[in-house]
Amino acid sequence: MKGKNWREYQPPRKQKKRRRRRKVRLQAKLILLLFLFVLGYVGFQLYFHYSKPYIIGLDAGHGGVDTGAVGVIREVDLTEKTTAKLAELLKADGRFRVVLSRNEGDGKSITDRNKLFQRAKPSLVLSIHANSGEDASAFGFECYPSPPGKTNYEESLVFAQYIAKEMEGAGARLRGTDGIRFGYYVPDEEGNSDKLLLDSTDTKIYDYDTFGMLKNMTCPAVLVEQCFVTNQQDVNDFGSDEGCTKAAEAYYHGICKYLESLEHGGEK
Repeated sequence: MKGKNWREYQPPRKQKKRRRRRKVRLQAKLILLLFLFVLGYVGFQLYFHYSKPYIIGLDAGHGGVDTGAVGVIREVDLTEKTTAKLAELLKADGRFRVVLSRNEGDGKSITDRNKLFQRAKPSLVLSIHANSGEDASAFGFECYPSPPGKTNYEESLVFAQYIAKEMEGAGARLRGTDGIRFGYYVPDEEGNSDKLLLDSTDTKIYDYDTFGMLKNMTCPAVLVEQCFVTNQQDVNDFGSDEGCTKAAEAYYHGICKYLESLEHGGEK
């Protein structure tokens, strides 16, 4: 009777063939595993690249005891209301992760808000403000991209053009060339600073400081003046609950169209 571990004798040639077949099968398995690994890695990289949400930095101007301009309404009420509505739209879209420079009601310095965005490394920065005039006659919308000479100037200018175009479509009256200006702070002999506002046609590089929320940003960054809080009609149009919603929708569409233009090679 043959034992349990008994094997029939095989000539050396057959044994070599069996070993060769086992080696070929092992090599095939290794190649298949390597192929699956590479395929999985490439797939993961593609998924990560195309599904990674855009990071949008939203800054509600002023805050806390700093109410900003005061007129028919307070500037801070407009900035917080519009920012909250815009954040909701972006989050509902699914492609965006929103980073707020501060929470509603909080007071935080411009420097601290700016540093928060520097750490977050957003894809875009939008700082929302409102304007005021010495009397009730001034009105309209304007936005300020990072000015000439900054590394993100060109991208910021294009982003501002999308924002201004959407606001115009929502019914805003644009100030400056197509609603876009550059803002600077010019120091005087006494150490104070005077605000210098130039139309976007002036592309000269000035060695002046610019608005705090635009400084040190490497991504496209724009500051908007949504309306004049000292003008009743402007407040009705873009400072009321309905008006802030309308502005938030315009900003949302401007953000989407700008980012979509990048995906299509910068076509406008």
